[in-house]
Amino acid sequence: MSSGSGLPPPQHAAFAVISRLLSCLVTEQILRGLYITIPDFPEVSGVLVVLSTHLISEKPIIDRALRPNDVFALVPLRHPPVLSDTGGSKHGYPVGLVDPLDMFPEIYELSETPSDDSGQTKLQKAILACLIPPPWELGGFNVLRKASDPVHLWRKFVDGVVIQDTLREAIEKELQSSYDWQLLSFQSPPHCPTLTSPAIEWEQSLVAGHPTHPMHRARMLPSSVLDYDWYHPRIRFVRVPRTSLDLLGPFESHMHILAEKAAEKSGLQLPDDPSFVFMPVHELQIPNIASKFHDAEILHPDISLQALAQSSIRTVIIPELPGLSLKLAVGVKISSSLRTISHFTADFGPRFSTDVVPRLTYDPTILSVECEPASAVYHSENPELAKHFTAVLREEFEPPEGQSLIVCASLLEMDHAGVPSGVSAVEHAFGLVTEEKRATFLDRYIELACEALLPPLIYNGVSFEAHAQNVLLRVDSTTGEPLGFVVRDLGGLRIHPATLCDTTGVNFEFLPEHCVITETLEETYPKFYHTFVHNHIQRLIRVLGFHHNGRGWEMLRRHMEAIIPAEHGLRKAWFSAESKTVPSKCLMRMRMRDSYREMVFNQFPNMIQYRPEGKLGVVAH
Repeated sequence: MSSGSGLPPPQHAAFAVISRLLSCLVTEQILRGLYITIPDFPEVSGVLVVLSTHLISEKPIIDRALRPNDVFALVPLRHPPVLSDTGGSKHGYPVGLVDPLDMFPEIYELSETPSDDSGQTKLQKAILACLIPPPWELGGFNVLRKASDPVHLWRKFVDGVVIQDTLREAIEKELQSSYDWQLLSFQSPPHCPTLTSPAIEWEQSLVAGHPTHPMHRARMLPSSVLDYDWYHPRIRFVRVPRTSLDLLGPFESHMHILAEKAAEKSGLQLPDDPSFVFMPVHELQIPNIASKFHDAEILHPDISLQALAQSSIRTVIIPELPGLSLKLAVGVKISSSLRTISHFTADFGPRFSTDVVPRLTYDPTILSVECEPASAVYHSENPELAKHFTAVLREEFEPPEGQSLIVCASLLEMDHAGVPSGVSAVEHAFGLVTEEKRATFLDRYIELACEALLPPLIYNGVSFEAHAQNVLLRVDSTTGEPLGFVVRDLGGLRIHPATLCDTTGVNFEFLPEHCVITETLEETYPKFYHTFVHNHIQRLIRVLGFHHNGRGWEMLRRHMEAIIPAEHGLRKAWFSAESKTVPSKCLMRMRMRDSYREMVFNQFPNMIQYRPEGKLGVVAH
């Protein structure tokens, strides 16, 4: 199922980054995409023609002939993309959404000369045969050259847009880093865990990470080191005056015990002063602590503990801290964001866990929430400083005997060591070897997920950030039967305070300018759609082979309609005839604006309403 499976690691890594970049550029409507079918070619359904930046303004229909400088890239597709509802043109069908899994693992540019002496392949000739006059005027550019360098395509793209030089260069470095770390992962892929594997093995089994983010594997270490072991960091300790910290919950007592255990292992003595608090610090963050916080005393390097990082990298478990995990600022750009922790998150999590979570509407037999009982953040009027010195304690769900816990993102991965090419982890681990088994599993998964995660949104105005890295599947370790879900990470919620107060009786106090607050109930919907539908359920539907035939989306509609009341606003937002598109988060638009906390949304095809029509995938009613 993986478009790039079977390629040598360098080409596979390049395709992983380029396919995500082109997917974002087209789906976010930064560049226009046209789909042209290719007749009588068994391996591909057609070609995606990505148009150049100067054609963005030529809307809605381009009547003139398209020439070589109008074409940014050409991508053969295994399957039709999701088309927009604007109808076809003489050049092709406008594309509303294209996924990396749709793409055949070759990206082309128009050229006057081939990249080697081998001539044009049968596929290249078939693509060129579709670009004929009068709608296309290619002139001497009648050759396709492979595009295999993400940085080259980025430079080609930014030549036609207005963007600051520093930001252009920063994104270029992130794309290169994404390629470098993805290459290492493909060269030495992890093994696929089993149903009886510990949860941490699943956390550390990711091969490619985020399904659509072009900087999905970027790790921007200052020294450009390519051999850091992200999954096995050491946790250091720093002593800070209590007056310099804002503390919530039993943070101080937990960390004092943990620091004592680290000191005991090292054979060293802890400083003894009750006016100080011990703060845990990720080893990569030590230089930032030393340079930014002058009243922080960094303890001897031997007073440290070995940790195991979860899939997010900045959340770790420590054997000496049973039942809890630590979310720590790392101070390194991972994907395209500096991985620190805001004072908003440190303040919100413990209070929300205590005051609100017990009063939310959900079925505790199928959903558990990993609460955040304690936190500490450096007290500063400058939030850009404070975010570097923050720690949050999170409860770790312990599955009952005979059950296992699996981070959902790991199930969507492919290309593990020892697993056949293109077979996903969910198929391999759960033995989904037939279409019937895959359909049964998917139907039950979607049913449970809707029953578990939708009620807080429907009844309390609380949208959990339900992407696959924040949600864990609870299964029977023997049979593989899905039993329920666990949701974690309270930093990215969206909440309508009036609805929350009306339904829980809690008049929760938010910090001023906290981004989780929405002015209307309807503003909570895009967060859930983007995380749950676009990035979580869509990926599972695709890897199990139920996207293009529409069966997976029919399952989602059926289970959503069974849960969402007929009169609820979600019905109109997701099911009405006017909702062919919905607002969804734009990863590249955000990065090009250098935005992290401020979300950027644009209209995406509403995949809840996806139904295939003939050979072409469209959102239809």
